[in-house]
Amino acid sequence: MIITKPNLMENSYTILIPEDTIIEGFIKTKKSFKIKSNFHGTLLSLEKITIDETSKVIGDIVCSELVISGGFEGNIYCTGKLTVIGKSTIKGHVFTKLFQNESDCDLNCFIQIPNNAVINSIQDILMNIDAATKLSTDGNLKKIVTLFQENVFTAGKNQNHNPAIVPIDEPA
Repeated sequence: MIITKPNLMENSYTILIPEDTIIEGFIKTKKSFKIKSNFHGTLLSLEKITIDETSKVIGDIVCSELVISGGFEGNIYCTGKLTVIGKSTIKGHVFTKLFQNESDCDLNCFIQIPNNAVINSIQDILMNIDAATKLSTDGNLKKIVTLFQENVFTAGKNQNHNPAIVPIDEPA
């Protein structure tokens, strides 16, 4: 991992994971970082994560902002804006406050946007993340994922609220 000099405007460091590197596991940080490699696992950042065009990430991402110009497969939990650029690919589930993509992207994903109260609750949890606790054992990760998944329209408890939606198993 390479840590670059602080950005004077943000007073923070950017973490760069260089290309030709394969990383597996958990990354938890309060800083922004850019991945220029292949990664398999779970990423959590209070700030921005950028996936470079040469990168492929398989797993889960929890962050406040995400820019994808490479490949992603898994679950995204973003409290801010998700931007998909270039010939990016996404396969999986996306929970985000804002979603923007370019026309050349290959999206094979289900995108859900929770309401502001849910996003605010998740941001409160993120702001109190303990950097000393390993992500693999941090109960806050489960709380964040659960809040995203249980508070969108397609959650099991909400499916009957719109009579226009007909379950696949039942004829219309």
